Amino acid sequence: MRVLIPDDPMFMTRFLEMEEPLFHSLYYLHLAKLPEDQAEKIRRAYDSWGDIQRAIPGHLTWHTHKSFEIAEYSRRNSKGYSLYGPQGERLISMYAVEVSVESLSSLTACLRLLELGELELRSPLAQALAEIREPDLDRELVDNYRRVLKALQLSAPRALLAELQGAAPEVSLNGALYAEYADYRDKFCHALSTGDWWMDTMHRSLYL
Repeated sequence: MRVLIPDDPMFMTRFLEMEEPLFHSLYYLHLAKLPEDQAEKIRRAYDSWGDIQRAIPGHLTWHTHKSFEIAEYSRRNSKGYSLYGPQGERLISMYAVEVSVESLSSLTACLRLLELGELELRSPLAQALAEIREPDLDRELVDNYRRVLKALQLSAPRALLAELQGAAPEVSLNGALYAEYADYRDKFCHALSTGDWWMDTMHRSLYL
């Protein structure tokens, strides 16, 4: 299936936080301490995350590189396109990304496991999550995971998806397509930022 991923730095930041610190730490530091069925779910989810990460256009991650030289190289070599609304206003571009049902299923199964792990305070998984949690991080790792997955599971409007697949250097949306764009944009922001008024306001301002 194809999903629409905007050129949205908040999404990419949250998406990459699924790996570091969460998946990376679980996989390399804690997997051997977990029951095999739990470890296997985490392995599959980590693999699925990697499949999605590789499918996302590379230029969407330019701002996340810690090295300025790498970030600047990625930005300059961007193969993105320009998206415009009915009145000629510049819009945040969205990209059609292939995401398998199996990948989403693996991520969903792992999310359920992590949610249960948070409730079982003395289990090895709960202890692992407590050790991974970073005190200076302003959001919970499992909640972040939940929000990203919800955004990835949004159903992309068919007409808009068709218009943006293999987009030309410039694309202008008519009124009907812009209405689909705005509705999807709002759902995407809601999935990532709802419940935090300040964060939601800041997130939506990126699209203005």
